[in-house]
Amino acid sequence: MKGTHGVWVVVGVAVILLSVAAVAGVRAIAQQNRAMADFSGRTPRVGARRRGVISALAVTGWVLVYAAVASNLPFLHHDTVAGQPVAAPPQLVQAGQPTTTAAKPRADPMAALKVGDCVEVPIEAAKDASGAPTWRPGSPEPSDCNSVDANYRVLQIGPDPCSDPLYTLESAPHDRTGKVRYHLCMTFDWRTGVCYDTTNMDVPSKVACGTPGEHIVQATAVLEHDTSGAACPRDGRGAVWVVWSKLQLTVCFRGSDNPGK
Repeated sequence: MKGTHGVWVVVGVAVILLSVAAVAGVRAIAQQNRAMADFSGRTPRVGARRRGVISALAVTGWVLVYAAVASNLPFLHHDTVAGQPVAAPPQLVQAGQPTTTAAKPRADPMAALKVGDCVEVPIEAAKDASGAPTWRPGSPEPSDCNSVDANYRVLQIGPDPCSDPLYTLESAPHDRTGKVRYHLCMTFDWRTGVCYDTTNMDVPSKVACGTPGEHIVQATAVLEHDTSGAACPRDGRGAVWVVWSKLQLTVCFRGSDNPGK
């Protein structure tokens, strides 16, 4: 029973039935009273058939009233309501449990280096087992070859140990299991035309060529796999060379104050 019109029709029918039942009941009671006056001392009864009709009319009327009212109460009917489905709420996480995934390990920039790339290796003063002063290299980092801080050059990188006789420094980082991840083999970055402070030839450093000092030199040639200074250029402005026999390396220099001029 849906719609306002249908509800009012049902209510009207119920009212009629209830009215008929009420009128019939009143008439039955009046008839019973008259009969009592006619028959002294005797109480006549309303016929069973009439009582049944009155009861049926009353019950039917009240059923129709209930049906009309119930069909229009939202908490009594179960009509389907159109709409969009609502997504289930997210799963709750128990207190104390992490809500984010573990961070990925940071990539090692040194592992991406190639042969010929430059690195910066801090050189720190230290002492050897006997207490004598020495030098200790720090952790290498990638660097621009044109920078004065780029003091080493990559000779070899990979799973194999260093084999080039020119290498002077090796870095071999390990993973969590203790296995060597890679071998990084480096040599000092000698370059033709670059100036160096050679106060300590074991740990020279790049400097600007305008830097004053009696140990400031400019490289005029870098001869790999050579242990002779015969091929070093001579320009009348001073020509010296240093030979590292084990490295099979000869570096030619032009010295004196401000050698770049």
